[in-house]
Amino acid sequence: MEVNIWLVIGATVAQFVLGALWYSPLLFGKFWMKVVGADQCTKEEIKAVQKDMAPFYGLQFLITVLYTCMLSIFILGGLSFSPYMIALLVWSGFIVPTQISGVIWGSTKKEFWVKQIGVMISYQLVGIVLATFILSL
Repeated sequence: MEVNIWLVIGATVAQFVLGALWYSPLLFGKFWMKVVGADQCTKEEIKAVQKDMAPFYGLQFLITVLYTCMLSIFILGGLSFSPYMIALLVWSGFIVPTQISGVIWGSTKKEFWVKQIGVMISYQLVGIVLATFILSL
């Protein structure tokens, strides 16, 4: 079996849509704005920051393609685990520790650590399960 690049691209796009929803006011956006200190910014300041961040979305897309491609390779690798077990192992063994380290060593105030980690790792869990579902089609 070989990696289906169209499924990888589809899973990447699905993860981006999930991220847009996850960090929107519909779900965790208000909390996230507080954590990063943006709740004190004016709408103009937020728009300026968003404009400056635009090029990084392209880089994040490429990183997500790479991540999703590697997930696909693990799933296709013929291990004796189900695709969802592989996703859970990748999430718990690589993503969770990296996300926790990023919060601990980042500039997050300690009072937000647990909630920020919860938002981040739960987003990653839902994202990897979504990608696994699409890659398993």
